[in-house]
Amino acid sequence: MKLTLQVDGALYPVTLTEDGVTIGRGDQATIRIQANAVSRVHARIFLKDGQPHVMDMKSLNGTSLNGVTLSGPEPLHPGDTVLLGEAMVVWVPEGAPAAPPVPGLNMTLAPKAGISRISLEDRAFDASGSILVPHASLEAMLAQASGQHPAGEAVTLFQRLASMAGTLLRAAGLTELLESVMGLVTAQIPCQRGFILLADAGGELVPELVWEEQPGLHANPISRTIAHTAMKDRVAILTTDARMDPRFSAGESIKIHGITSALCAPLIVEDQAFGVIYLETSLSKGGFKREDEHLLSAMANFAAVGIQREREAKFRQRLERYHSPAVVDQILKSSQNKEAPALQAQRCQISVLFADISGFTRMSEGMEPLVLAGILNRTFEAMTDQIFSRGGTLDKYIGDAIMAFFGAPSPDPDHARHAVEAATAMQQILQALNAARPEGYPELKMRIGINSGEAFAGDIGCEKRMDYTVMGSTVNLASRLESSVAKPGQIVVGPRTADLVGRDRLRQLEGFALKGIEQEVRPFEVLWAPEGTATIPDRG
Repeated sequence: MKLTLQVDGALYPVTLTEDGVTIGRGDQATIRIQANAVSRVHARIFLKDGQPHVMDMKSLNGTSLNGVTLSGPEPLHPGDTVLLGEAMVVWVPEGAPAAPPVPGLNMTLAPKAGISRISLEDRAFDASGSILVPHASLEAMLAQASGQHPAGEAVTLFQRLASMAGTLLRAAGLTELLESVMGLVTAQIPCQRGFILLADAGGELVPELVWEEQPGLHANPISRTIAHTAMKDRVAILTTDARMDPRFSAGESIKIHGITSALCAPLIVEDQAFGVIYLETSLSKGGFKREDEHLLSAMANFAAVGIQREREAKFRQRLERYHSPAVVDQILKSSQNKEAPALQAQRCQISVLFADISGFTRMSEGMEPLVLAGILNRTFEAMTDQIFSRGGTLDKYIGDAIMAFFGAPSPDPDHARHAVEAATAMQQILQALNAARPEGYPELKMRIGINSGEAFAGDIGCEKRMDYTVMGSTVNLASRLESSVAKPGQIVVGPRTADLVGRDRLRQLEGFALKGIEQEVRPFEVLWAPEGTATIPDRG
């Protein structure tokens, strides 16, 4: 079936089938439109029983047909109006003129917003000629709206915020959330440029997302002074900073910057300020009004909660790669009371554990890849459980080996005892796995080395990938004890570990000259019990 769709003002002749066409701003969409509040694949139009239908594709901002929000596929008729967020789609009847734009809809939204190279500069603004409004909680703002604004205005504000809350709750990931925030803000507050800036680990504001009404029209820096003042002093700022810029006369400033008004609101959750939403507009827009400041402040409150939630979810997901759920909860709780990130590099007292399945490379020759992966996965899962249950941190899997440590990022005064207990349990669990292994599976034996002392722990890597790990001579000795001293089935610990746990169940070995270690080392073997649970006595 052939028909013509007018999508965001442009005409698209399509041949409609049961598979249909999709509309969105992503590469996967059949018809791509560059609207900020439109999802990557927003809606689908298709044939069903010979009749065109339209359905929403779980978009962030929803799809409506003739003003009614879609909850499932609905028939589409000539002249019907479909809204994807604020972008309009119309089935144009054959021979009919294209439908005019709907008044009030922003039909000139910029292409997909993204990370910008926009720079910030220290540009003064006249505080005496600006409006600075102290930050208020969302509850306080809504109470004020109910008491000071006409009933109709208050209801409109509530409806806008309720719609925003629903949109942000549906966001999948921080990028989608930031795009949704900017789409909602720019749809409600006319402006030329919009920015979401978030503070990095050093407190410097970094543009995370930029929206432009006309991309590339303005490449001027934005005011670091305004952004930092809004975040540091916890105030919303409405100012005509370009005309007050002391480096230019009013005419030159407007000509160079193309701005007459800036509006900036802080992103605050409880007592933590971590960014701003910054808007600019030109003389042709008439500048911002107090109503715009009030609306942006309310929207910034909602946005801050959503952004913080997504950042914490991402942080938790990353932590769960290394720690047990109990330790993750502890790290997140403690990080709320610190200005520095929980995984910031630091020196600490730890115990490092290396465990290697001896001879596994030789045993694995000729094994099917899936069988090999299954053996390793089953073994690693059981070993990692023993590490996590004693508050340990998984550093990495290295082929058929495991590296873990105890005592970081959360301090543990019993890190040595917990490391030895974990190692003992790992050997015992491996015995049980061997006893229950399927016929034809190899018997596995493990070498374990442990060493205690000071090490450097923190995020190491590059901008694209960071891993939490430990480094230093303490780590090197633990690795050497596993690879050069321990025999299959043995647990070998360094002298410092022996001092910390006591020597009741330890046997001192002969001295070893180890590669990369300057002095001879006399390690100890842990005399672990083959059955039951052997523990190291608590010396406290």
